[in-house]
Amino acid sequence: MNNLSAARGNTKGEINLHWDSKENAVSYIIEIAIQCLSKNLKWKVVDIISDPVYSVKNLKSNKSYFFRVASVNEKGEGELSNSIIKKAP
Repeated sequence: MNNLSAARGNTKGEINLHWDSKENAVSYIIEIAIQCLSKNLKWKVVDIISDPVYSVKNLKSNKSYFFRVASVNEKGEGELSNSIIKKAP
């Protein structure tokens, strides 16, 4: 998965994610982790969608979040993207 990016959304607590579409992908798994003092991030699935764009809403303002994405094709889940970090507006 390449070129995952994050930008401020249109409303408070919203971050827009975008990445390059993957050939033969039927869906994408979006995962999130909250930045905390411990070095171990606890990832959870936010959603499974079919387009290479997603708006994460209702985040806490001024809190930093990590995001990563994996594509899914007929053979199963692909490699996860590198994680990126973005502070919610």
